[in-house]
Amino acid sequence: MFNIDTNKYRIVDISYEVVPPGSNDRPFIIERGLLADRAYKHDVKTHSHVGTHVEAPAHFYDGGKDVTDLPLDIYFGRGILLEVDDAEKNKAISPDYLDKAIGDIIQEGDIIICRNNDQESLNGNRPHPHLTPEAAEWMRAHKVKMVGIDNNVGLSDNIKNGRKLHDILMKEDVCLIEWLDNLDQIKKREFFVMALPYKVKIMDSSWARVIIIEDK
Repeated sequence: MFNIDTNKYRIVDISYEVVPPGSNDRPFIIERGLLADRAYKHDVKTHSHVGTHVEAPAHFYDGGKDVTDLPLDIYFGRGILLEVDDAEKNKAISPDYLDKAIGDIIQEGDIIICRNNDQESLNGNRPHPHLTPEAAEWMRAHKVKMVGIDNNVGLSDNIKNGRKLHDILMKEDVCLIEWLDNLDQIKKREFFVMALPYKVKIMDSSWARVIIIEDK
C-alpha cells in the first residue's frame, strides 16, 4: 500500500495571500451571488498575474505554449534554495555567484527558489538583488525547469534586461513562479516543490498554490 509518513516532513506554503479587492494594477474583486439551487458562488474580476502565479511561454511569445501545453511534471520536482545574504555586494546575481551559491548541488530538472536574506534590503535601506540575463543563461545551461521569486528579488534591473531574461528561459520552456511569499520559512537547501497552475486553455499564466515539502 502506498504510504507517506508525514511525521518525517514539514509542509511550507510559499504562496502569497490575496486579499480582495487587491490593488489597482493587481485587482481581485469578488461579488457573492447565487447558483440556480440557491447555493452561493462568487463572481471574480482579476487577471492572470494576481498573487502567486506560474508564467508559461505564452506570457512572452505570440503562439507560445500556455500552461496546459506543458507536461505536468514541469510544475513539480526537486527544488534548491538560492540565497543572497549581501544584497549590496551581490546586487546583480551573476553566473559566478550562482556557481558559488548552488553550483555544488544544481542538477538537471531542478527548480530554483531565490531568497533575499539581506535585512537592510528587506527593510528598504538598499536595493533588492536581481537576476541578470547572464544568470538566465547559466540556469538554461544547467537545464532548470522553473525559477521562483518573491517581491524581494527582481528578475532584472530594467525592462530591456527583463525581456532578455524571459526570452532566454522561456524559449526552452523554463517557467517562472512569481509573487511567492514566506520564503524565510524554508529551512533546507534542498526540498520538493509543487506549483500546480489552474488548468485553463489559452492563458499565458495561471494562479498557483505553491508548497515546499522538506525533511524535518
